[in-house]
Amino acid sequence: MEIKITLAGAHIEEAVGRLGLTGGDAWTVVFCEDVTDAAASTALLDIGVVLRVRGKTATTGDSTIKLRPSRWSQLAPEYFENREAGDEELKIEADWAGDKRSLATAMTVQWTDSRLSAAQADAGLVPELFSKEQLDFLGKCGQGRVNLAAVSMLPPIAATRYEKFTLDGLTTEVRAERWQVDAGLDFLELSIVAKPKKAVAAQVALTDFVQQQQLPVDDSQVSKTQRVLDHLIATSTI
Repeated sequence: MEIKITLAGAHIEEAVGRLGLTGGDAWTVVFCEDVTDAAASTALLDIGVVLRVRGKTATTGDSTIKLRPSRWSQLAPEYFENREAGDEELKIEADWAGDKRSLATAMTVQWTDSRLSAAQADAGLVPELFSKEQLDFLGKCGQGRVNLAAVSMLPPIAATRYEKFTLDGLTTEVRAERWQVDAGLDFLELSIVAKPKKAVAAQVALTDFVQQQQLPVDDSQVSKTQRVLDHLIATSTI
């Protein structure tokens, strides 16, 4: 399971320095949504579907279709277990963020081509961001019909995945990832992976560390993805 704490506010740069975060990989993160000018909303997210693409270099990256929250009873039997095969990964895990706990099921496919930049230049290529296996997964397990030819790419987010660091009392490393959406929205997410029996203790240890460092925790009850998508849809001219 993955345990997350999101930091937000005007002091993210200071928090990065206080944590001693160095190095890191610069990525581009792009979400796709069902956007309607006359009725701006997050229609896909509202039915538990997240479409995300990450460009890691000009010709490498990955595409993810995530169902969150998901239920075991909505999954077809062939998706009951985590698996990795070639460039494809299926991951089922619990997401903990404060008091919010949900199950997420995601299929990610790695790619080595220029599909992201191609789709950014030609909206007709958006469906090609995802593989046939991912579309099968969405069709068999998603809660509603999704025609990828009708979705829109939202403006890109500048993301930085920093080198992992360790904390006393935790046997797993902490991952830090920053999303700089624009001048009005800047996040730093700290996350750890823990086994179910150790999850509560791990969450306490991470929370205590953040409080001791007096880091700017985002107390909003809105999820990071929801907040980012709402912001992008409201401020973009798609």
